Amino acid sequence: MTLLLNYRPVLRQPTGIGVYANAVLPALQKLPHHLISGGEEGTARQRIRRLAWSQLALPQLALRHDASLIFTPAPEGYLGPQRIPQLVMVHDLRPLSHPERSAQSLYFRYWVPSLLRSCQHVLTNSLFTAREIQRLVGLTDNQISVIPLGYDKNLFRPRLMESRSVGASYFLHVGQPYPHKNIERLLQAFATVASRHPQVQLMLVGKPHRSESPRLHALVREQGLAHRVIFRSYVSASDLPALYQGALAFVFPSLWEGFGLPVLEAMACGAPVITSLGSGTEEVAGDAAILVDPLNVNALEEALESVIEQPFLCEQLRRSGLKRASQFCWDLAAEKTAEICQRI
Repeated sequence: MTLLLNYRPVLRQPTGIGVYANAVLPALQKLPHHLISGGEEGTARQRIRRLAWSQLALPQLALRHDASLIFTPAPEGYLGPQRIPQLVMVHDLRPLSHPERSAQSLYFRYWVPSLLRSCQHVLTNSLFTAREIQRLVGLTDNQISVIPLGYDKNLFRPRLMESRSVGASYFLHVGQPYPHKNIERLLQAFATVASRHPQVQLMLVGKPHRSESPRLHALVREQGLAHRVIFRSYVSASDLPALYQGALAFVFPSLWEGFGLPVLEAMACGAPVITSLGSGTEEVAGDAAILVDPLNVNALEEALESVIEQPFLCEQLRRSGLKRASQFCWDLAAEKTAEICQRI
């Protein structure tokens, strides 16, 4: 019998789903398997086609390869009679709890709950998301396994003390600027801090969002911050560590995250972290970051100011962040994922 690895949701430029999927793949490939590769761009049309494919072709492929289980590293799969059991990974349910006008929100509303209820088992990356699955979908503890994410320890690591840049002059945010990433409030807080500290910049890294990016660019111009806010598009994983390492602090004031992988990567690189109370970011950061109410611009402003004005605090955050990050491991996540696949 064979494990069918449905990797079609893994995009050509991997985001959180792709990072997880690629990290656990070597362990899964040690089992008898057949891999369906991804590599799409992630357009709305491709998502709709993939939805039709998962409903019609995926179960047929499973039968053809004599699969005893279909594993998908995202909440995608087929509905109806489960001739071949399915195991999926749910990274978050934000499109259900905080819906937007998007194809993704419609998919999560009308497809995902039925899919999760029909799956043999569901994986997720945090206790917070597990509770959300129970609250919004109705699954029990026995139907869910929590497997925290990890990071590439050969890639995301701190600079040597003697080579660390002195006088870091930029705050860093990494992530596509969806509305829930709360970048507008970050810009509002930074505008006040920037007026007092003319040497400090804000770098926003992430693939542009069709509607949010133009709005954020306009806001930056209105605030007179065009020369202080740097927009960079998608950055490969190999280029991210240097950005984390060189930052004054990594700032991630998201309103909602299932896990918050950039928080973990930043801590592993020795960057002081400012992130949100609530959701998965607090669970990942623990007591190793400055935690703020993401709706409170003044609190966010004070956190930015404290990092600039208190070098001792920065060093304390670096040390606690490195210690916290060491508790997360991709090898363990991959091993647990493979164990559950094998058990089912």
